[in-house]
Amino acid sequence: MKRLTTRFLMACAAIGAATGVLLLPANFVAAAISAAVPLVYAAMVGIWLIGPVVALAVLRRPGAALLTMLIAGIINIPTPAGPSAIITNLMVGVAMELGFLLTLYRIWKPWLFYVTALVFETFYAISAYTFFNIDDMTPAVQGVFFVLMGVSAIVFTWLGLVIAGRLEATGVARGITPGRRPVAPPAL
Repeated sequence: MKRLTTRFLMACAAIGAATGVLLLPANFVAAAISAAVPLVYAAMVGIWLIGPVVALAVLRRPGAALLTMLIAGIINIPTPAGPSAIITNLMVGVAMELGFLLTLYRIWKPWLFYVTALVFETFYAISAYTFFNIDDMTPAVQGVFFVLMGVSAIVFTWLGLVIAGRLEATGVARGITPGRRPVAPPAL
C-alpha cells in the first residue's frame, strides 16, 4: 500500500474543498425540491459524483474519493443536510471507491467510472423509491425517475472526467502517482 503523503492529503483536501463549495447550493436546492419535485432532484443528484470522480481520476490512489468526500461533507454541515452531509458524502465516496477496489486499483479506464457511478445510482434510486413515493406515481413517471438518475450519473461522471483531464494537463498530479496515463473521457 502506498503511503499517505502530505501531497496526496493536500490534493484530496483541495478537491474536497472545491467539491464542498459546489455542493453547498446543491444541498439547499435538494432540500427544497427532493420531496416536492423528485424528478428534478433525480436529474441533479449526479452532481455528488463530480468530487470522487475527479479525485480518483487525478490521484489514482485508494482512499482518494473517501478523503475528498469527507472534506466535502464537513464543509456542507451548515446546509439543511446538517451533519448527515458527512454520511451522505462518505456514502458516495465509498460507492465510487468500490468499483476500483474490485479491480485492486489497477484499472482506470473511463468505462469503470461510468459503470461504478451507474451501479451506485441504481442502488440509490431503489433506496429512494419509497422515500419519494415513486410507487404512487404512474409507471411512466417511475421510469422517467430511474432514467433521469442514470442520465445524471453519466453526465456528471463525464463532467468529472473532463475536469480531471484538465487538471492533469496542468501537471498538478505530477509526482503523486508515478507512471500514469491521463484518463480521457469519450467525446460526446
